Amino acid sequence: MKKVVHFMVVLLAGLLFTAGLFAAGEKEAKVAEGVTIKVINQERWAPYVEKAVEKWNAANPDKKVVLDQLVLGYPQLRQKIATAAAGGMAPDFSLIDSVWVAEFANAGFLMPLDEIDPTWVENDYNKDFYPVFVEGDSFDGQPYGIHSQTDMALIWYRKDWFSSEGIKAPETWEELVRAVQHFQQPQVRRKYGMGEYAFAFPAGLKAAETVTYQLTPFIWSNGGDVFRNNTVVLNSSTTVAAIKLLSDFVNMYKAVSPECIAYEWNTALKLMGTGQVALSVGGSYEGSMIKEAAGWDDATFREKVGFVPIPAGPNGEQATTAGGMAYAIYRQSKNPELALEILKLTTGPELMYEFCASTGQNPPRISVVNKLDQQKDWLLVETSDMLYNARVRPIIPEYAKVSEQLQRMVENAVSGKATPEEAVAEAAKNISVITGLPLK
Repeated sequence: MKKVVHFMVVLLAGLLFTAGLFAAGEKEAKVAEGVTIKVINQERWAPYVEKAVEKWNAANPDKKVVLDQLVLGYPQLRQKIATAAAGGMAPDFSLIDSVWVAEFANAGFLMPLDEIDPTWVENDYNKDFYPVFVEGDSFDGQPYGIHSQTDMALIWYRKDWFSSEGIKAPETWEELVRAVQHFQQPQVRRKYGMGEYAFAFPAGLKAAETVTYQLTPFIWSNGGDVFRNNTVVLNSSTTVAAIKLLSDFVNMYKAVSPECIAYEWNTALKLMGTGQVALSVGGSYEGSMIKEAAGWDDATFREKVGFVPIPAGPNGEQATTAGGMAYAIYRQSKNPELALEILKLTTGPELMYEFCASTGQNPPRISVVNKLDQQKDWLLVETSDMLYNARVRPIIPEYAKVSEQLQRMVENAVSGKATPEEAVAEAAKNISVITGLPLK
């Protein structure tokens, strides 16, 4: 009973918070002429919605939009949106993590884009966004999300050190192990002023979604998967081998710190940027942060650092994750057609190019990638080549709980709480219970 009362108090508080913030916007909106569009967004993205509204109003003086935008941090975003939608006070549209699309669509919060403007979906959305996003932002065969930017999981490596040592960038697990073992040698670490370990990645619940995002491609790279044909197929020899590889870097090769289970989401990139490690698993979004940690300009960063997709295992091929944030329109929107018009501008080629070029995020539109400057935007150009072979994390309403099980699986194996076989079997069993899908 106490839990129910606590939940109702939290829900009521959330509703009052959201209602209060939007109510303030409504008071201002009454003064101005036009249709109010309510938005929940994040700070980095918010100015581009403002620019889209300005462009719309300049082109449509008789159909002006008044923007009522609530800007939140990422940790607040999911809860506030879910609370608002559940309480009948959803915005017209919001920014969401792309892995929430299936959950929110399944809950009935979102409106399919092809119900609003099927012509735009057919002639622009389906043709210009990379196929991985058309698939990843859909649920039950209908599109619900519009990616605003993207990023890929990869392995960063010190290109200058690899060159000096005569080692090529790893394309297979075997090459990755050899490279890591080479740089783990004491004399090599001393030569480059490294720390105690040659390799870094986050491997615990503390790093949360970063673990799922960055390490799931190791499973894919060996031919494994979490789901296939509405069945939980995680418990396989290919997955066990991938989790064992991660465990071996810590426990057999002694090349990754045991503290990786307690790493924050950005610990590995800081180790990379400060020259403590020769390689780290990371995301393409980390480029600017590595430069900042190292104190490098762009030319120095390009000279010293390289990147590759997650190397191929014995039973698979190189793999990467495509992530990113997306916009979605809500069923409760009073003006879904107008909301989509604003989003067409926000995620259109012009503003998307401006956003991605200024923030160092990869464009999810093919036409925008083609507009990138080969020299100035070299990192975006080169990492975007990975998108045609990229995959998204499981498209499933229970994703958040499934992701937690994957994180726990890695932590248990790497920490030695369980063998890789035990950790994988336990995660598969729990995921089956969470989703109601059968185990293979």
